[in-house]
Amino acid sequence: MRYPDGQISQLGDIVSLGGQLGTVVSDIDGGHYGTAPEHSAEQWAYLGEGVMIEFESYGLIHYIEPEHDLVLVRRG
Repeated sequence: MRYPDGQISQLGDIVSLGGQLGTVVSDIDGGHYGTAPEHSAEQWAYLGEGVMIEFESYGLIHYIEPEHDLVLVRRG
């Protein structure tokens, strides 16, 4: 997935959505998954594309295309 500014998302990226911070925990596009069982390929590879981002306030969200206000804060 690409962020609205054109940068490619990566596992571990810290992002902001509506002022809330989140972390890219699974990069399905790139085939990179977090070490926690709930972020594994076994859990999410079936989705085929996109990323999983975990937000403290919103929970775990699957994105194929980013929200217009999803911003990369820093690389993880």
